[in-house]
Amino acid sequence: MADADHSLYVLKSDRGIMVITTYVDDLIVGGQNEEEIEHVKSLLKQKFDMKDLGELRYFLGIEGIRVHEGIWLSQ
Repeated sequence: MADADHSLYVLKSDRGIMVITTYVDDLIVGGQNEEEIEHVKSLLKQKFDMKDLGELRYFLGIEGIRVHEGIWLSQ
């Protein structure tokens, strides 16, 4: 990866794409495979004191709404 962004991590596998983005002490874990997302969250919880706030609602003043086509973002 030439231009690495140290706040965005993307994993592409045969089970789909997973994205983890961080800002200070907050992070979003998302992807196409719910089982894989839960697995990654359980691994992170083993290493860090974390609280799962559930489905994305607001992040950095941006509202996230899940729709059939993906996620709709609104400020």
